[in-house]
Amino acid sequence: MKEMKISDRVILPLVGSAFQPGKAAEAIEKIEDKELAQIAQGEYYFFSAQAEKCVETVKDYLDHDDVMLRLSADMLYTFANLTLGNLQAAQCTREDVQQCLTRAMQENAPVNVKASCLFAFYVINIFLHILPEEGTPPLQQYIPYLPIGQRLFAVSLLAHEIYLRQDYAKAKGVVQGAFLMADGVYPISMIYLGCVQAMCQINLKEQEEAIQTVAQAWERARLDKFIEPFIEYHGLLQGVLEVCIRKKEPEMYKKLVDGVLAFSRGWMKIHNSKMQKAVTDLLSPLEFSIAMLACRDWTNQEIAEHLGLSVNTVKHYVSGILEKLQIDKRDKIKDFVNQ
Repeated sequence: MKEMKISDRVILPLVGSAFQPGKAAEAIEKIEDKELAQIAQGEYYFFSAQAEKCVETVKDYLDHDDVMLRLSADMLYTFANLTLGNLQAAQCTREDVQQCLTRAMQENAPVNVKASCLFAFYVINIFLHILPEEGTPPLQQYIPYLPIGQRLFAVSLLAHEIYLRQDYAKAKGVVQGAFLMADGVYPISMIYLGCVQAMCQINLKEQEEAIQTVAQAWERARLDKFIEPFIEYHGLLQGVLEVCIRKKEPEMYKKLVDGVLAFSRGWMKIHNSKMQKAVTDLLSPLEFSIAMLACRDWTNQEIAEHLGLSVNTVKHYVSGILEKLQIDKRDKIKDFVNQ
């Protein structure tokens, strides 16, 4: 690994940019640093679910001596390649982030570099539902050393980690605090914050609030076609996207579904590689959402009310899910969707 070059650049510059929804291209044009602008273009491709263009744009920065460019490229390359089914390529850049973090801590790098390395480490683990091992520096200690836009995104990671520990009320409070902290509109970070808040609201059975939260996040996203956050969070949003956009914007929903299937296959290769047939190949995104709710002990009546379906329609879906997964009891669904 090359010696890490310390610079005054920032990690994920587009994530850290404040701009009005629909103005992402203009925000990129304002970045005078050409290399940083190219990373921002890679971010745009990634968040608008253009994985191949993202990979092509950032690949030359994977071995860059500037740690900010390198970490940014690593994160984008990891998740774009998961979508494309290139697990080995994704694993290599995940490992590189770990190496950058280890080196930054061992060499006592400047605190902003440590913060950025830890930020990247949490991104590639939390989104894959891999909780950091004991002894990993806590993200919250380093969040203040990130610029405000990246700080908001980091808070969404922190809230997601708390969510994974099933403390939904606390995670929701963390998100609400982040929104109060913002000094402007940071669309990408705020979309992710909204998704995490909605996930918590769903598990607290605050369905109407969750629908409102997702609708607000979608309005921030749709003008720039930033559908990637909803692809990543689709399963955890447990049907709310279907309520919000399936009938209102069928073309966008179709793109979302295609993205969900591609990303989920890569995700399952990491978490459930022994399954002969991935659950995401067996179930449609709507069926997967119903399966998620069913395995969390929601009744058919509750699922029907949440999704705006009839109880009989939900029963039909649940029966079809059991048949496709080749299981005979509802409580066995969790063996497939909670991997």
